[in-house]
Amino acid sequence: SFVEAFHGLRANVLFSSPDGGPCSIVVTSASPREGKTIVAANLAVGLAQAGHRVILVDADLRQPRLHDLFGLKLEPGLSNLLDGAVDTSVAVRPTQIPNLSGVTAGAHPPNPAELVGSHRFGELLAFFEKQGDIVVIDTPPVMAVADAAILAHRTSGVLFVVAPDTTSRHAAVSALEQLERAKGRFLGAVLNRVDHESDKYRYASYSRSYRTQSKRTVLH
Repeated sequence: SFVEAFHGLRANVLFSSPDGGPCSIVVTSASPREGKTIVAANLAVGLAQAGHRVILVDADLRQPRLHDLFGLKLEPGLSNLLDGAVDTSVAVRPTQIPNLSGVTAGAHPPNPAELVGSHRFGELLAFFEKQGDIVVIDTPPVMAVADAAILAHRTSGVLFVVAPDTTSRHAAVSALEQLERAKGRFLGAVLNRVDHESDKYRYASYSRSYRTQSKRTVLH
């Protein structure tokens, strides 16, 4: 059921544009621990399994996690590419999933926001978009730092992850307003870790949902 949920998310992303879907996607959330990295990773895997050439980029330069999920070395990675220390031939690495390549975060830099907002990042993004069909980018939470808003402006779509058990409505709305001011193009939202048996959350009447163990991921 968990896999089927991401198949549905994959389809929604691909049909989000009349020209066949976005070429670069920022996956973010309002706050930490909402599941954005898991969503980014599984979306990338689902797209790759459907035959798309996918490049998954860990742009959370402060608290990277994608290297652990895919068993890759942290370095060389994105920060090393941005400071010119390495070439893309060594930083863009294959994963165990066919059609899926990964760019880990790299060495922890002192100025992450400046790096992702640099002209060099724009050049790298253009390169990734030419090398792959879709680029999926995991970013820090919106309310924590400016990185996600910067990247939302530079990419073709934003997928917003919300976990109602950890994030208030006010925080989610504030994060969406920041992304809107950055002129990010919203593809939609993933409502993550929803307990449909709880009296507190009643989303089943207007959402398509799938059970994942005792919780459900709701896709909008």
